[in-house]
Parts: sequence; C-alpha cells; structure tokens
Amino acid sequence: MRRVAREPLTHFLLIGALLFGGLMAVKSLERPVVRIDAQDLNQLASYWEIQMQRPPNKAELKAIIRDRIDEELLAREALRLGLDKGDMIIRRRLAQKMAFATDDTAAVTEPAEAALRAYYAATAERYAAPARVAFQQVFFSGDRPAGGAQRAALHALERAQEDNRDPSGDPFLFPLAYDDVSVGDLLRDYGPAFVKALETAPIGSWQGPVLSPYGWHLVRVSVRRQPTAVSFESVRAQVRDAYLAERRADANTAFLQNLRKRYRVVVAGVPED
Repeated sequence: MRRVAREPLTHFLLIGALLFGGLMAVKSLERPVVRIDAQDLNQLASYWEIQMQRPPNKAELKAIIRDRIDEELLAREALRLGLDKGDMIIRRRLAQKMAFATDDTAAVTEPAEAALRAYYAATAERYAAPARVAFQQVFFSGDRPAGGAQRAALHALERAQEDNRDPSGDPFLFPLAYDDVSVGDLLRDYGPAFVKALETAPIGSWQGPVLSPYGWHLVRVSVRRQPTAVSFESVRAQVRDAYLAERRADANTAFLQNLRKRYRVVVAGVPED
C-alpha cells in the first residue's frame, strides 16, 4: 500500500480528482439561482385562495411552488435561447410593463391649490352640467325601400306646414317626446348629426328631415338649456385627478423623447429624423 502511495501515477490521479472536484464545486457556485422568498410564497398562496376560496393544503402548496419554479426555469431558458426575439406579443407586453413602470415612477408632485384652480379655469367646460333639450320627433324607418324614408319625411313636413298640424310617421323604439334629456345621452343614442340639428333648429317649429342610424326624423324643439357651470369646490377631487393624470402623461412623453435619443431608429432602411 505504501509503495502504491509513492507511485507517481497515484499522485497524478489524486491531483486530477482534486482538480475535478474543485472545478465542479466552482461550476456549482456559478449556477444561476432561482429564489422563491417568503413574499413570493405568500403571493402564490393568496392567488390560490382567491381562486379556490380556501387556503392550499401542504400538498397543494408544494405543487404550486413546483409549478412556479418550472415556469421560472422555462422562462429563463427561453430567454437564453432567444425565443423572445421577434415575438410581437412578448414585445408588446414588455412595452406595456415599461409604460406602467414609468407611469408609477413619474415624479408628479401634489399640486398647489392655486395650480388646481388655474387648471379648473382652463378646463371648466369638462365639469359643467351638460346641455339639455326638450323636443318631439316623428320617425320614418330606414327600412323603407329605395330611399323612401327621406321622401316620406319631406312629404310629411310639407303637409304639416301647409295644414298647420303635427305630422305622423312610423313606430319607433325610442320615445317620440323628450321633456328634458341631456345632449350627451342623445349623442350616444342618435349620433352627432342628430344632436347638431337639435342644437341649431328654431324653437317651436317642425324641422328636418334629420338623419340618424335608424332612419329619418322630423323634430320640433321646445326648450334648449345651455351647459351649467359647477363650482370648483364641488369637483375639486376630479380636477386634481385630471391634473395629476395630465402631468404623468407629460412626464411619460418626456421619458419617451429622451429614450428615442438613446437609440438610432431605422425604418425600412431609412433612418428617422
């Protein structure tokens, strides 16, 4: 045994084994670490409880952790292999996350009262009570063939003006008389052309025909009420939210402008200005 220990080959093998063991130890230390900390565990368990309406048991928690580790390993390996390159969905998701991150970190300070009041004065129309109107209408269905609805509306209007009586038309799914309705509601239901006609029509006489998505209408406006201003105090919270949102949007625009300066953008072989 002593003679074997003194043999050079034995020394060579022993040194080789030590070097191999040391190399493997170093490689082990260089392996990337997948770390699941206590916060991650609490988050995973909370998601499970929200979905299942009960906390996970030990076996379920073990499976949740295993799935989370597998997901992380697969994601890292996909990045290592470059599988994220050229993927529009991944790129868009990363861009969204970056936009959210810049929105969260945008340095927007709490506005002074004077700044809020000045902002309200410049945007007061946003907070005014909407214009309102009272009117009657007669409807002519767009289902009539070959433009018959418009012709029927014109004929009914002429007869009403000649005979000084209210015209008649087709049944309609919406009211034929509105005592007090906001212009915003009418815009939603009838469209901008209809609302514009109501805003400009003379009071008290039948006018038209007016086109909507449903067909043609004759309208008679009885009352128009202009938008009503509201006090700053009653909408202060809304003004503050709008002010901060606008400042964040400005900060994000500035961030993107600065980001563009860090890259040279080439579209179809032509550099952007």
